[in-house]
Amino acid sequence: MAIEWVSAGLAPNEFTATLWRDILTDAGIEAYLKPIDAATFLIAAAILPVRVMVPKERLADAKAIIADVETSDGNPEEPGDDGIAPDK
Repeated sequence: MAIEWVSAGLAPNEFTATLWRDILTDAGIEAYLKPIDAATFLIAAAILPVRVMVPKERLADAKAIIADVETSDGNPEEPGDDGIAPDK
């Protein structure tokens, strides 16, 4: 039986997509990356969004994991848990 692949999320760049894929794989969910555009330059791959594809039957699990990663990534450009943005 062929796997029906669906998008679990759109990562802002290849680095984030690779991180999500690796986390999903560690959780036992098969995943692969699908760029939204055929980038021919190395720099473009670093800045273009990338879809993270998973089997349809694991979509809900994958989305929950990605959502958890997004809320706990500690991105310093966003306000902290106290709602105050860090000094720049």
